[in-house]
Amino acid sequence: MRALAAASSPLRARASLLLLLSASSPRLPLPMNPSSSSSSGGGGGGGYHSKAAAFASPQPRGGARRRGGGGPGGRGGDGSDRIDALGRLLTRVLRHMASELNLDMRTDGYVRVHDLLKLNLQTFAKIPLKSHTVEEIREAVRQDNKQRFSLLEEDGELLIRANQGHTVMTVTSEGLLKPILSTDEVSVCVHGTYRKNLDSILQYGLKRMARLHVHFSSGLPTDGGVISGMRHSVNTLIYLNVSKALQDGMKLYISDNKVILTEGFDGVVPVKYFEKIETWPGRAPIPFQK
Repeated sequence: MRALAAASSPLRARASLLLLLSASSPRLPLPMNPSSSSSSGGGGGGGYHSKAAAFASPQPRGGARRRGGGGPGGRGGDGSDRIDALGRLLTRVLRHMASELNLDMRTDGYVRVHDLLKLNLQTFAKIPLKSHTVEEIREAVRQDNKQRFSLLEEDGELLIRANQGHTVMTVTSEGLLKPILSTDEVSVCVHGTYRKNLDSILQYGLKRMARLHVHFSSGLPTDGGVISGMRHSVNTLIYLNVSKALQDGMKLYISDNKVILTEGFDGVVPVKYFEKIETWPGRAPIPFQK
């Protein structure tokens, strides 16, 4: 017994020391979720870090029932909410996730709907993508008020693409978009942003960030014909001098849903191509140096 007590005494001393060190050591912060997207300080579609695991369809467990609804911004799984949630997942997959999901995407952005419906993902309404039908895909495209998608029937097969907003490098500007060759094709070319970003934009130009293009709208937020290319909450408008941009060799394109896009020069639209800057909705001019 005496030998046992002697042997255990160093062990108790070591355990006490470890407890003391643990109590006095600072706790390291947990890493942030890498799937969250970040807003752009350089105006124009912030970096998007997609993570298919965030949308992976969970495998059923014995007897456990899942509650309906929920998810990030998710709503119930019936009717229009079911279709709305499907459309939002399609936007993520077709713009950002095709490569990591090994989807066979063409340079014009099209993928086979049949391949899409095989993916082991779930929508924001917690509905497995596999449980949706081709007709529901068609309905999601029809209901999208910003016309983010295009459908194509080719050789008896249905294909779908996002019209703009891509980060996947498979897509090429020439394959996806129509080139703008003349100022006659563009009446307005304006980028909507926020005043808090303006200092950075005036220092570094408009950056495309993780996306393939800087986005411009072909009209103002209140124009009835404008459906995409600008958030309605913007408070600052930057107009592009289209004539100067084309003259200097900047490539401009327009998407099927009338968004004007450019890669700029090396991913940046320099300040010297800004025609004017205004507040919105007041339309007061904001002075700046080119």
